[in-house]
Amino acid sequence: MKIRDHEYEYERLAIGGTLPAFLFCYYGAVPNINVELKKPFMFEEAGVLQGAFGDTKRDILERLGTSLSISGLLPFGGNTKSMRIIDENTLEAYSEARKVKVKFDELIIFDETGIQGLPKVKKRVKKKYKVYDWLFAKQGKKHEHRMLTSDDDFVKEVIFHSSFKPFAQKEWYDPVAISYMNEKQLHDVNYGENLARLKVTAMMKEAGIRGAANGYDTRKPDRRLYYAVKLEHDHREVEIVGRDIHQNTKTIKFNHQTEEEIEKNFLDTYPKRVYNKICLKTD
Repeated sequence: MKIRDHEYEYERLAIGGTLPAFLFCYYGAVPNINVELKKPFMFEEAGVLQGAFGDTKRDILERLGTSLSISGLLPFGGNTKSMRIIDENTLEAYSEARKVKVKFDELIIFDETGIQGLPKVKKRVKKKYKVYDWLFAKQGKKHEHRMLTSDDDFVKEVIFHSSFKPFAQKEWYDPVAISYMNEKQLHDVNYGENLARLKVTAMMKEAGIRGAANGYDTRKPDRRLYYAVKLEHDHREVEIVGRDIHQNTKTIKFNHQTEEEIEKNFLDTYPKRVYNKICLKTD
């Protein structure tokens, strides 16, 4: 890499603040620039990636980011606000303070967020959305359930996690609902935050979850009474699923691999075997 009047030169350069991008850059020692760090869902398990980097995909992303930064493979840190592709071998990266020109022989794009001047779109992909509704259990926070599921894409799953509330007891659990929507549904009140709260409440009641004890039935003194489940909506997070297919050029390539596919591609390569032998001490 040469630095001359804020001009950088790379043989290979990757764009994207995603887990596949970071994993690709880590294994290939490829510099990375990104406009937005896209953290996986907090409780998404690492799956085949579990081990050296962490138990969840978010852990892995954060640890890879630290490793890339220490290795000098995140040259602009998290300061890039947008980018513009000038030609087949040049782009400009913009921060609040400056503009940087970057030369490359090959550009690999994992995320198009914040990039202008992209090659033409070959195929438009109908976007879908993964929606997370975070809720706070005012009643119904103590139970043995860790997940509930439904047959509907709206509130498809409910995951119960240890409460983030200050002074919460370790046996208190709050729910987060996961839904899958199209763009029309995303803006439809029938798929809104309040309806998500009501559906989660109904699912919890159906599962036998109830609130704190509330005395005894005056007509049946041996019958214990309980408060009904009561939830409060905290906030909603929306994740876009799917990317448009852009035309590859001689020097600009679009990578649509998942982190699992990237891991698999490197699994039997010589660099990965050396890494495992030296760093993980495996055969």
